[in-house]
Amino acid sequence: MRDKFTVQLVALDAVPVLLFSITTAVLCGKIDQPIFTIGAILCICAGLGKVIWKLILALGGPDIPILGVQLRYVMPAGFLLMIIGAIRSDTTGVLLQNALKMPSILFFIIGCLGMVLMVFCAKRFGRKDVRGNWIEECINCCLQASILMGVLLL
Repeated sequence: MRDKFTVQLVALDAVPVLLFSITTAVLCGKIDQPIFTIGAILCICAGLGKVIWKLILALGGPDIPILGVQLRYVMPAGFLLMIIGAIRSDTTGVLLQNALKMPSILFFIIGCLGMVLMVFCAKRFGRKDVRGNWIEECINCCLQASILMGVLLL
């Protein structure tokens, strides 16, 4: 199956990482906590690791399992640090109040629905399931774009 990963899939896989990077850059400007920034960097690195893994496979290189599975461990650690940083921030309360207002809340609801679908995809498809990867990355693009829009509207 690994020979079916394509550069097009890798490019699509990179889009959510880019969108998440923009979202966290905006949030880092609003949440002045170094631990939040460290967590965001970990999450971005986890996403980049997965993109690099797919690129290596798409180019016919060897499967480097650590790049394919590290996301499961590094990303949750990054999100935990982001949550701790957000809790410690003085601005989080105001950001949450604004997140519950229209139109931001609509974008966050769409993003949350996308996350639920991503959990379903993670359980349904294997990491080398090409069709599953296409579905997952399309969902991930939509959810990351929605969350970015919600954050920009805060």
